[in-house]
Amino acid sequence: MLLEYLSGVIYNSNKTHLNISALPQELQEFGTGLQYFCNAVIEMQKAAQALSKGDLTVTLPSRDNELASPLKSLHASLKHLTWQAQRIAEGDYSQRVHFMGDFSHAFNTMVEQLADRRQKLEDTITQMKSKSASLEQGNLLFASLMQYVPQQIVVIDRNSGKVLLTNPSAENEIAADANYINYFAQSMATDDAERYGRVTEIVWEKADRQRFFEAACYYAQWNGSDAEIYVINDITQSKSDLEKLEKFAFYDSLTQLYNRAYGMILLENWLREKRKFVLVFADLDSLKYVNDAFGHHEGDLYIINAGKYLQTFSNDAIVCRLGGDEFMLVALDHDNSEAETKMEQIYTNLSQVPILEGKTYSYSISYGIVAVDVDDTRTTSEILSLADDNMYLNKRMKKKIRAKARKKEKPHV
Repeated sequence: MLLEYLSGVIYNSNKTHLNISALPQELQEFGTGLQYFCNAVIEMQKAAQALSKGDLTVTLPSRDNELASPLKSLHASLKHLTWQAQRIAEGDYSQRVHFMGDFSHAFNTMVEQLADRRQKLEDTITQMKSKSASLEQGNLLFASLMQYVPQQIVVIDRNSGKVLLTNPSAENEIAADANYINYFAQSMATDDAERYGRVTEIVWEKADRQRFFEAACYYAQWNGSDAEIYVINDITQSKSDLEKLEKFAFYDSLTQLYNRAYGMILLENWLREKRKFVLVFADLDSLKYVNDAFGHHEGDLYIINAGKYLQTFSNDAIVCRLGGDEFMLVALDHDNSEAETKMEQIYTNLSQVPILEGKTYSYSISYGIVAVDVDDTRTTSEILSLADDNMYLNKRMKKKIRAKARKKEKPHV
């Protein structure tokens, strides 16, 4: 009875029960103590399962559950960490974590980098505004100094549109395209009260090239005539540098795949946009064993190769490394059956990677699939949690298959 009760606590805790009165008299006191212990374990198990899915609203074990103290401490730490992450999202980069070991260092480094990048961006914006504000409209002085200004400067007659003066930077652009200034004039054609002095970002798509500009228009009297002065700044390279900086924040340095931050944003966007897609939650089998037995270099190769093979799912599949041995793959317009077929092929191909030749371990991947339709109302957390559950079902199934295969290979005595 006691063994059956213990088995029930482990595998079916919702329905298990121990009838104390049915035990022999000399075991009833022991049975009562065992039942108390198991109830404490069941409480911890339920709380731990909820925490593993990100549910911080879970009811914690009762006060008299002494076993649950570390779990309660973890719950408090996660709630505080969530609060800190919310503060960071609102721009408070003073937040630091000092109670979670190696994670604290990684978290604090990330916050410091975000703060540094924002400061650099703000400094760049301030510098650009300062340059624009420092332009003088004095005709003679302006005409003399504009030759040395890196921005493109063009003075045109307000009534006829005739070009009155240009600096060398603008001359090169006008020589290459006669409609160059007209394009900016048309792009900025608004009411004068709103037009003058305002910096406008303009995108110019020409042939196969896309260029980005910041342009401002100012009113001036030029030799007794009404004139407009255009100050044009080509920010194509700066924008490209900024995009590279943003990409750096969304890429995993080991695999060069997208990271968790990008994956979560993408998933939220697709759900909000009512996209039809499949999500695959993948987990590498025995990565810890490879790291411990053969070194982290071999473990890194395992992770890198798994990421490469996951990318063969389809040309439009987006693969993100969530961290450690976990990956998320999303692909538009796939159903569950198609995804299952492709993932089984990836599982087979990964196990036959040429790099494994001569090695005493193999590559294996477990996965869970969730199909999302256009009318799906589940949240990001619910979809990821279901995919995680499906992945563990897949992992257990593969373990059973391998166990049966090994049993068949054993010779009969």
